[in-house]
Amino acid sequence: MSALKEVIEKLGVTGSIGLEDFKNLKMKDVEHLTEEIKQWCLYGDGKAEKLGKKHKEHQRLGGGNLESN
Repeated sequence: MSALKEVIEKLGVTGSIGLEDFKNLKMKDVEHLTEEIKQWCLYGDGKAEKLGKKHKEHQRLGGGNLESN
């Protein structure tokens, strides 16, 4: 499993991640993670069970799930 997926799963389960989690990611993955968090907060209302899920409104605007990139 990739480090990015592990961090996203940890965030979904615990609701938080630490600086060590960021430190273990490549810069590209940090960018993807921060975008995922923004989308989660905007379209998932910050609910952990919605992290990493595609949302209809976001798809309509041309976005997608960052995990699939």
